[in-house]
Amino acid sequence: MKTIKAAFWVVGIVLLMAALILTAHLTSNNLEFSRYNTNWNGTSQFFSDLNRHHTVMILDRTQLAPYQNNALLLIIAPERSPTGAEITAYQAFLDRGNTIVLADDFGTGGEILRRIGSRITIPGGNLSSIDREYADPYTIVVYPDGNASPVENCGALIMDRAAPLDGGQPLMMTSILSWVDTNGDRRIDANEEMGQFPVISAEEISRGRIVVISDPSIFINSMQDFGGTWGNQCLINNLVNYQGTVLIDQMNSRTQDTEGMSGIFHVIRTQFILEVLFFGFLVLIAAWMWRKKIL
Repeated sequence: MKTIKAAFWVVGIVLLMAALILTAHLTSNNLEFSRYNTNWNGTSQFFSDLNRHHTVMILDRTQLAPYQNNALLLIIAPERSPTGAEITAYQAFLDRGNTIVLADDFGTGGEILRRIGSRITIPGGNLSSIDREYADPYTIVVYPDGNASPVENCGALIMDRAAPLDGGQPLMMTSILSWVDTNGDRRIDANEEMGQFPVISAEEISRGRIVVISDPSIFINSMQDFGGTWGNQCLINNLVNYQGTVLIDQMNSRTQDTEGMSGIFHVIRTQFILEVLFFGFLVLIAAWMWRKKIL
């Protein structure tokens, strides 16, 4: 009898581990910037580091309405042109004294900035530099220009395919050994000039503030694994540990992208009733297995 019980527990543990591995596989994907992508180009690490006690996922523009004076809305890699109602919600959010941090390079970030009334623009083009971390000239090193939020107390950062910014107050700049690679050949040509370029800039709008980061890949998993050598993790920590409520835009961001079974699990996680039904189903299975064991 003891042998049978021991075998039962061994089989149960094996099945449980298999179920956990299968669940992890089904809930992940390979989509760039996706919070469900655990590979180098996903943002799973950033989302796992968020403080659940003061972080809110924004699934609808109406969720922004209650926040006054000290909230931060993070928009990472917007994937589409926002609706007029969404732009109005962003503007009202700034009018109430809050902060928006927009991270984008060649997407619709420039359109969002223009429509909310910002003077910061993203002209386009890959920034390249002799001052870089790897052989790829796009992996540029950038340096603080002041000590304002969210780069306070951070040293130099590594960026990959960042775009130059124009307008606003620069917070991070390339070195003078940098240029905009307009033709994509990864080397400086006669019509490309070296100089310093802003990559993180801020601007006061109404009673609020907007911060633009011209490289959304600063949030992907591989860009957070530099240890203490570079200030990438410092920037992330400053955003995650913001003194007010941290809001993560999930209505217009590639971080919420899903596919296949991960999309189904995403719906379950974001719909309370479905989540309750799903976990109730798991409890019923566990109760049935326990009853079979007793019998």
